[in-house]
Amino acid sequence: MKKRMLRASLCGFLGLAAAHLSAAEISRSVRVTAVKESVFLKGMVAKGQIDLSGNNVKTDSFDSSDAAFSNNGQYDPAKSKDNGDVATNSGLVNSLSVGNANIWGRVSTGPGGTVSTGPNGAVGSRNWQLSGRKGIEPGYARDDMNIEFPDVMVPFTENFRVPGGNPLLVTASGNWKVEGDLNRSLVVQSNVQAVVLVTGNINLAGSDDRIEIQPGASLRLYVAGEKAAIKGQGVINQAGNAAHFYYFGLPTNRELTLAGNAAFIGGIYAPSAALTLGGGGNDTKDFIGASVSSTVKMNGHFNFHYDENLGRVGPDRRFVIKSWNEIPPSSTVTFP
Repeated sequence: MKKRMLRASLCGFLGLAAAHLSAAEISRSVRVTAVKESVFLKGMVAKGQIDLSGNNVKTDSFDSSDAAFSNNGQYDPAKSKDNGDVATNSGLVNSLSVGNANIWGRVSTGPGGTVSTGPNGAVGSRNWQLSGRKGIEPGYARDDMNIEFPDVMVPFTENFRVPGGNPLLVTASGNWKVEGDLNRSLVVQSNVQAVVLVTGNINLAGSDDRIEIQPGASLRLYVAGEKAAIKGQGVINQAGNAAHFYYFGLPTNRELTLAGNAAFIGGIYAPSAALTLGGGGNDTKDFIGASVSSTVKMNGHFNFHYDENLGRVGPDRRFVIKSWNEIPPSSTVTFP
């Protein structure tokens, strides 16, 4: 009997307390500022392993929008910066193999991942590199990399044109579609802003088969085929600016190979593709832009120059919270 009375009294007290609280609610107003996050926040990013096993491999950065760190928007070794960061989401041992490369920037892995360097490998700031130091500069390696890699979607399903001729000519701004494989030259004519979807593979063997983007033009190339191989002078970006050429690999695009001794200028977002960079020569401008892929394998002599401007003007990944501040109730907007 006493237990039942105590339980009833307690329930009654809680009911009175709840009624009291509901009559005098406490509220706070918070203003959240969100910004779009670029897919090219770092120079070279991968989901899985990165292997920089070539000879004389180097990464650094520049800024095509800043005259202090470029030459009329072009990469200039004398004006280079040390933000050539390399990062992977992988948390495995040796997720990032630097080998004997010189990384003018920072390296990152997923939680628990490790970075290995060869006897002549170096990761660090400009001063670290110029002083001839080897290994990883203190504070220049982290294991907190954890970002999302959204799939690339088909850019259009209707209202497109089919390029004709030999080479294939893109003559007007808008959507264009190449049915099947692309194995001959594709030319985007001057001042044309084009989106091109290739439903099959890409196989461009050399200077006679290439992607050419003429002055004032831009190209967003979407590839659905499993394999893309671009060799020799496979991409000629006459604008000389990475923001004028983007390669997007759909989830079915599993391999992307860039080989040869001509400069590649552009941004690559192919999160399901194994990216292989091979060849290279005496040119100090092998790759200019940024890349996101499933894995990276670098062979031969190769230089990788991250254009920091892509982090501002390149495609977006998502919205992220920039600030979170409490504000007075009088500043609160009431929504329906």
